[in-house]
Amino acid sequence: MTPPDAADSYCAQEPIHIPGAIQPHGVLLVADPSRGLRIVAASENAGRLSGDTASNTLLGLSVERVLGAGFAETLAGLAASGELPGETPWETGLALPGGAFEAACHTQDGMVLIELEPVAPRDEEEALAAARALQRAIARLRAAGDNMANLARVAAEGIRQLTGYERVLIYRFDQDWHGQTLVEDKVADWEQSLDGLHFPASDIPAQARELYRRSLIRWVPSRDASPVPLHRDPSWEAEEAPARPIDLSFSRLRSLSPVHLQYHRNMGVDGSMSLSILHEGQLWGLMVCHHRQPHRPSPGQRAAAAALTDAFALRVGSAEWVGAEDARRADAARLSELIAHMAEAEDVSSALTAGSVTIASLFGCTGAAVVRGAGVELLGAAPPDDDVRRLAAWLRRQDAEEIFHTDHLAAAYPEWAPHAAVASGVLAVFLGADREDLILWFRAEEPSLVSWGGNPHKAMDGSGDSILPRQSFDRWVEERHGYARPWARWELEIAATLRHAITEVVIRSLTRIAELNDRLRQSQKMEAVGQLTGGIAHDFNNLLAGIVGSLEMLRARVAQGRVGELDRYLGAALGSANRAAALTHRLLAFSRRQTLDPRPTDVNRLVASMEELIRRTVSPEIHVETVMAGGLWTTLCDANQLENALLNLAINARDAMPDGGRLTIEAVNARLDDAYARRHHDVAPGQYVAISVTDTGAGMPPAIVARAFEPFFTTKPLGQGTGLGLSMVYGFAQQSNGYVRIYSEAGEGTTVRLYLPRCTQEAAADPEAQEAAPAATPVQGGTVLVVDDEAVVRMLVCEVLRDLGYGVVEAKDGAQAIRALDTMPRIDLMVTDVGLPGGMNGRQLADAMRERRPGMKVLFITGYAENAAVGNGLLAPGMQVMTKPFAMDVLAAKIRAML
Repeated sequence: MTPPDAADSYCAQEPIHIPGAIQPHGVLLVADPSRGLRIVAASENAGRLSGDTASNTLLGLSVERVLGAGFAETLAGLAASGELPGETPWETGLALPGGAFEAACHTQDGMVLIELEPVAPRDEEEALAAARALQRAIARLRAAGDNMANLARVAAEGIRQLTGYERVLIYRFDQDWHGQTLVEDKVADWEQSLDGLHFPASDIPAQARELYRRSLIRWVPSRDASPVPLHRDPSWEAEEAPARPIDLSFSRLRSLSPVHLQYHRNMGVDGSMSLSILHEGQLWGLMVCHHRQPHRPSPGQRAAAAALTDAFALRVGSAEWVGAEDARRADAARLSELIAHMAEAEDVSSALTAGSVTIASLFGCTGAAVVRGAGVELLGAAPPDDDVRRLAAWLRRQDAEEIFHTDHLAAAYPEWAPHAAVASGVLAVFLGADREDLILWFRAEEPSLVSWGGNPHKAMDGSGDSILPRQSFDRWVEERHGYARPWARWELEIAATLRHAITEVVIRSLTRIAELNDRLRQSQKMEAVGQLTGGIAHDFNNLLAGIVGSLEMLRARVAQGRVGELDRYLGAALGSANRAAALTHRLLAFSRRQTLDPRPTDVNRLVASMEELIRRTVSPEIHVETVMAGGLWTTLCDANQLENALLNLAINARDAMPDGGRLTIEAVNARLDDAYARRHHDVAPGQYVAISVTDTGAGMPPAIVARAFEPFFTTKPLGQGTGLGLSMVYGFAQQSNGYVRIYSEAGEGTTVRLYLPRCTQEAAADPEAQEAAPAATPVQGGTVLVVDDEAVVRMLVCEVLRDLGYGVVEAKDGAQAIRALDTMPRIDLMVTDVGLPGGMNGRQLADAMRERRPGMKVLFITGYAENAAVGNGLLAPGMQVMTKPFAMDVLAAKIRAML
């Protein structure tokens, strides 16, 4: 809905309050913290504080001298710590020579504003009565259920009983800031009624609405009371800009503008109060209180009214939700059916517009349209194609990013007026960043009669010294055309969900259907699988040949009695086996199935510890430079895997610079915002540590960059690379909840940048000391349970444990292990494979064991670390992991460290 009289802007031009003056029922002091809280401005009636004449303004005195040392000390501390916002001032009571006062203090523009309101003898009694009445009012509000009409009625009645006003209104804003009285509670002899009336947005202009959102309570004891001027310290006037008024926006004593007071005169209102109703941080409406005579509620009554208003505001969301839940639930079901239909359809456009459920089935709309560039497909009652195209072109020029909606389109787009009967309301959802494709829903106008509080096209006189608002508040009925039923918030949420489903799941089929046919996808899949299995077979055949051949020669030499050459063949077999283990580790890293041990890591310290190793790895002709940012954040990652990733990148950079060059390793703090995340769909916005490895080598063309992370893809000569280095880096970054990017051009060098998420914990002071191997002295007396379905592995592990002096219990599966636990009084450590037969994996077994023996330590040994088995790749406290194959001495060191 738009303002009935858009040209009426006199109210918006009027200041909200009179600068330099306050209402007379209180006293205002302005103190300067930089001058030891000296009073630099005061209201003319400030002498009331000491009982002297009103001419005593107290200028130049300290707050301590006027209001006491304890008050001044507390005030100075709160001001220095920034704990005096205007929205929530500090309130306290004071006993002064002039009587008892209620003080409210806040800061504004570097000054401290102290508002003091006299406390009458009856105020304490009224505050106690208001507190009791508040409990009853909240109980009635709780019993009112989720019906908005009942809630509003109970809240209005409660506010009037708490405060003694003659009339209380709950005044709600619509989406165009027009107000409507939801409920009115008043005395019987006040004939004027505002119940059910609408009021134009110009009655409460934008600057007032913004103030009401932050300053939650306002009151005027008497509209005709003369404002009290503020006097300023002449010395302060000389130093500061004297023309700048003191900002009283958050002052409860601020005097209202003439147009506001005249508005009250025209209604016959003398005393008034209004309280803001906030819902989800936004101004939902106002609790408005009127009295035909001057009326001053006590501080306790005002506090009780504010509490009841807040209680009502907390119920607003559930009341509105209940009113729309049935329609929302039905549309959500239709949306689910529509998305399921899209997922199975080859053409998204037909899925949206054909079948038992289409986009026209949503929101109770009368028509809909799908616009693809210049193409239009209409459903239901909709305007002609050409007019819909022109509307789409107009919408593309608007500021709305993804969703545009209105219930009165002709107000913003006058050319649409002829179509109001079938499409006054429009909801538009853009399907891409280029804003070419969009979905439109239409709603027909709903002619209605609106009761305004007086003629909304009011005549206001702004030609003289003052602005005169409209004089009449009698009902003025307007017949409205061109307005549709407004779009509810849940309807916008469903539209956004549909947009996401289309853009993220199947929108590509709108422009690239031919590229996504099943034959092409299967061909690409088989090509990738063939490349991967071929690479694995090639490398493992070579490694197995070395292992098998060395073992055969070993057996032959033993048979011949030539034991002097045994170490040679043992070394060859172990070397090939270790290379095979490294190959499987890289494959697990690429597939994001390696088990990580993430800890808070200081990247500066890690890179510094690797610098010498990297220098030795690259050739002397390559200058290595590290650039570490000061104040670098800690990151949560597996430090060993990060070292491997950096070493892989350094080796790649070395190979790209055969004639020498510069290798730069840099780490900085990085914030990836929502806009960056929208451009890179695999990125979540947030704070990261960005680690860049940059070389000045040959660089890569875009086609090579696009395939750089594929396993076994390499541009190096045969025999000089496995094609798994960057694949491992990619898998490590993804599994660490981070990202990796390549920036390269042929002949211009390459930068590989790792983004690892920020961690708020501090890194360990000496990680090397924490990881230091324990002394190799056997420890006697412990008992270890070994669980592995592979008999050879189980035998080897048990032999190592017996050599260390531990008692050993063996089990081949989870069930046997649990039976062993139930019969053993003491088990210090369980060593278990992750993949076990019998329906219980190693992690499930560990959890079951810890239920019986809390705190029992667990060492996982695994050849394929499934994420599900070890908690999505992360280990619980007291658990560690080793990946097969492993050296027996390393296993022994790990067990000693754990026990």
